[in-house]
Amino acid sequence: MTDVGAPSSFDPWPDQHVHVEWGPLGARLAAERGDAVVVVDVLSFSTTLDVAVSRDFTCHVYSGAEIDAMGGLQAAADSMGARPLSKRRRVPPGQVSLSPQSLLHAEPGQRVLFTSLNGAAAAGAAAAAPALLVGGLRNATACARAVARLLDEQVARRVTVVACGEHWSSTQPHVEGMRPSLEDWIGAGVICDRLAQEGRTLSPEAQVAAGAARSPGPAVLADCVSARELVAAGFDDDVALALQVDVSGVVPTRLPGDPSGRVFTAPPVPVAD
Repeated sequence: MTDVGAPSSFDPWPDQHVHVEWGPLGARLAAERGDAVVVVDVLSFSTTLDVAVSRDFTCHVYSGAEIDAMGGLQAAADSMGARPLSKRRRVPPGQVSLSPQSLLHAEPGQRVLFTSLNGAAAAGAAAAAPALLVGGLRNATACARAVARLLDEQVARRVTVVACGEHWSSTQPHVEGMRPSLEDWIGAGVICDRLAQEGRTLSPEAQVAAGAARSPGPAVLADCVSARELVAAGFDDDVALALQVDVSGVVPTRLPGDPSGRVFTAPPVPVAD
């Protein structure tokens, strides 16, 4: 089929409250349109940040390329007054890595520089968004409620939920390119489903993601490629943490007013009337 190009008046983003897109480019385009953005990287960025902010961490989030431009991990962390994330996933108790289990055994209240191949890259790409949140299975309902409040307050007219996807190189060394990831698709779908329950309209993409969240649902994710990869490397506890649904009431949210636009904390949960 010949690529004739889209008409100049065509806008692929739908006139609905909730849309789903993929990867850093989808995150950037959503932010440029003025959408609130939810980054979903279930295994493991979203889960790690959820555990971190639940333990009162202040999370500085930058992509690997941005950290390299700042002189490397230690130099970047020093400039922020933060602790760098270990480059190794398996660390002794007290150290911190992208493994969410490591955060469970680290001293709470730390300021840490976080990075990841997919989630941090999407968060960086969405830096211009009026609101930027990190969601997953663990905090799906809390995330949907936070987004609904933002829409009610007219912080944004729409939210784009970004399923980050995976690099092929994680499972096939030296193979470049991105692949869709089932865990991020269903993670995004659970958030979309919760937003529908909040009375928000869904784009066709969000409807299909929400349908996948209902059937087959998160139960199938224990046997998806990314989960099997982590289990094979000895991180089955990380998978178990990540695949828990609605066990967390916190939502990693970009700190309002911070000039870097990259500091995430857990804002107070409003008390119900």
